[in-house]
Amino acid sequence: MAQSSAEKRDRFGRMFPARVEKLVKQLDLLTNCTSKSNYEWSEDVVKRAWIEIAVAFQETAAAYDLKLDISLNGDEVQFIDTTKPLEG
Repeated sequence: MAQSSAEKRDRFGRMFPARVEKLVKQLDLLTNCTSKSNYEWSEDVVKRAWIEIAVAFQETAAAYDLKLDISLNGDEVQFIDTTKPLEG
């Protein structure tokens, strides 16, 4: 039996906010890795990771018919060539 629009909205209302909250908590955990007294990282690795995250956000937004513009240090992420070193 097909679900009604009200049932679909209700399910979305339960699932979506909880998943957004979980995502935000995971991003907060990434912030814990910024302590330079505890961690050392390559700028290239960090930039590549944030480009990957940004592209995932853009793709997910597009699935909701939203256009999400994201830039990294002034360059739009979709135009950054990740086949070359990103440091500097």
